[in-house]
Amino acid sequence: MILKGKRGIISGALDESSIAWKVAERCHEEGAEFTLTNAPMAMRMGKINELGEKCDAEVIGADLTSIEEIENLYEKSLSKMNGKIDFIL
Repeated sequence: MILKGKRGIISGALDESSIAWKVAERCHEEGAEFTLTNAPMAMRMGKINELGEKCDAEVIGADLTSIEEIENLYEKSLSKMNGKIDFIL
């Protein structure tokens, strides 16, 4: 439980073959809390919602080329994490 109490945002988990997917699973196993994000199109094509359920993580769609969507992602993540983010992947 090396990550117990740590909070973060993990981007890019599409399916079980994604590095971000494996990192999210491991972070969850080690006690971290996090939100998951990906571009809306990737979310429709992938299985990120399944990972969210498995890891008890909120999934927040965000196109990371849009400042507004990045701000929304951070605001929602900070709200869920009680104002603290320790890591971003």
